[in-house]
Amino acid sequence: MTEATMNKPIVETRPENAPLKLLLLDDEEDIINALKRLLRNNYEIIPFNKGDEALAYLQENHVDIIMSDMRMPKMDGAEFLAHAREIIPNAIRLLLTGYSDMDSTVKAINDGGVYTYISKPWNNQDLKLTLEKASDHYLLKKEAKRLNEEVAKANKELEIFNQSLELKVIQRTSALQASTKKLKNTLQTQKELFFDVLDMMSATIEYRTGFSAGHSKRIAIQCKAVAKKLELDEAQCRRIYLCALLHEIGTVGLSDDLLQENSIGSGKLEDLLITHPMIGAEILGKVKRFASLTDNILHQNENIDGTGSPAHLSGDNIPVGARIIRIVKDFDFLIAGKTNAKRMSIANAYAWMKERADVWYDRKILKTFIDLLGNREAVDGEMEFSIGVEALKPGDKLLEDLILNNGNVMLKAGQEINSVMITKLKEYERRHNTKVTLFIA
Repeated sequence: MTEATMNKPIVETRPENAPLKLLLLDDEEDIINALKRLLRNNYEIIPFNKGDEALAYLQENHVDIIMSDMRMPKMDGAEFLAHAREIIPNAIRLLLTGYSDMDSTVKAINDGGVYTYISKPWNNQDLKLTLEKASDHYLLKKEAKRLNEEVAKANKELEIFNQSLELKVIQRTSALQASTKKLKNTLQTQKELFFDVLDMMSATIEYRTGFSAGHSKRIAIQCKAVAKKLELDEAQCRRIYLCALLHEIGTVGLSDDLLQENSIGSGKLEDLLITHPMIGAEILGKVKRFASLTDNILHQNENIDGTGSPAHLSGDNIPVGARIIRIVKDFDFLIAGKTNAKRMSIANAYAWMKERADVWYDRKILKTFIDLLGNREAVDGEMEFSIGVEALKPGDKLLEDLILNNGNVMLKAGQEINSVMITKLKEYERRHNTKVTLFIA
């Protein structure tokens, strides 16, 4: 294979809604035919029995996924996939292999950049599921590349801004550049690509709103725990987690004036509550993979009695994810909201929300959430707790800095709590007639 051949660009011409192109290589025609029957409804199949012919095709045509047998005459799967990687490095590569080929399989993984291997004989459902995951991984890589290019373009536009702009703009530009650099470094690992994209979107929300790092993730984790406690299926729990993680994505379209408003019940705050879910739903609706999240984002401020916005839905007509997000995010705002000048103690927040059960909030979900936060031992799986000093125990670890009303940091994130700290916190509450809220795992 010449250097000119290796460097020749392969242009993708697949229409947007067309199935992914899957190249199959196996020297046994029966296996090729079996795979074609199994996969033809979901992929555009391009079959080959000889490795050199498959490589010649790849030099002139784009494919999305390549699946090769390991044991073949003249050129085995490891060698073929290594050559294929040079021609189309972005394609997903999979290997069909027997248990006796593990040494060769390791070589294929190292030299050919194999996404995963499939043991022969295969289970049809397992093979289809593996290909579905590989397809998702491939499409997410493309989406991440697009987002990365957009961020790079935005950076270039930012560079031409006049250096005399106000300090606030300069600081935001610097933060965006730092976020972009962090994203590029993360994308280079080519691991957990989907969650890398979510991390970027969450960081954008936190940057735009000014919330502390981890704010969106805490709400998402708590929402997922509530959904699990309500015995929703795993797919719903995952969807609700993603919706909660991105529930404030619409704030990127709001003015600074609205975002800085901190007067509960003011007209400006009402405008914010109505507007940002609609913007967020519109943004996510433009991304095919996120389209299923739009309902929970759009209806997060509906009231259970039908007086909310934007559609005045009531009761079970409000998506269950939206009902969960409403409760968890309102509680977080009451006890720790950055723009809330009248933060409440946890006990007062519980009481305030219970008064609005069956008016703003779903009573069953509210009780489930309160019970969940109050019984740490009963929680199964990942969870972040919002607690008062009275619930703190030696050995607890802080997830966020404990910042006092005067702006001083009393305890740093990651510190392990001991009995001396608990005593000092109780004394601080008594002396200043206040209640402290902490976030722990």
